[in-house]
Amino acid sequence: LDLFSYISLLIAHTAMPSNSRRSSVVAPLSPLFTFLNYLAFFGWSYVLYLVSVLLLPALPSVPSDFIATVQTPVLVLEGICIIEVLRIAVGDLPGNLLLGVVLHAIRLVAITQVLSHSALEGLWTGPAVILSWAVTEVSRYPMYIFPNSGVCRSIRMVVPLVTFPIGAISEGYGAFTVFVQSDTDVLVKILLAGMLFVNGVLGPTMAYPALLKKGLPVLG
Repeated sequence: LDLFSYISLLIAHTAMPSNSRRSSVVAPLSPLFTFLNYLAFFGWSYVLYLVSVLLLPALPSVPSDFIATVQTPVLVLEGICIIEVLRIAVGDLPGNLLLGVVLHAIRLVAITQVLSHSALEGLWTGPAVILSWAVTEVSRYPMYIFPNSGVCRSIRMVVPLVTFPIGAISEGYGAFTVFVQSDTDVLVKILLAGMLFVNGVLGPTMAYPALLKKGLPVLG
């Protein structure tokens, strides 16, 4: 979910080429950014593979080591997202810097503090969140790799209409579950409160309506 992915989409097509971005101070790194787009696409595809090989043999149960298995590749892929935020900071990509920072922080909190908590072990919350993230990202990066493809752009606009509510609700449920645990640190509870506000208030009132505005016309 992740929620920040969807809101980020609303404020910027972060890999669509433009003359202003080509003239930015990090323009010489353009080949690296192209490589990272491919790496992210195949990386999230690998996460989808992990989800399938972990869950399918165990259905309807969820393996207790599910989050531990996918956590490292997800964190590495989040590192690529952080690079995208830094590109916004230096003007290489359009977008709201503060919003990007907050939203990526939410995903990091989710993967490190929420989904890995023992209270969610064996529940479908983790797989639902990871699956929504992976499907979202696998549908996002082709639009960046092939910026002139109308098909890739259409897929990117439509997929979040399904994955957004799944991810937002699952993240919110997980955050609330961890929030009410007696062993949850006060600082973590503050972070979770912010996460619940974004997922529970900003998501359904701002992000999803805007996604519908962009995605529904594609569906005709």
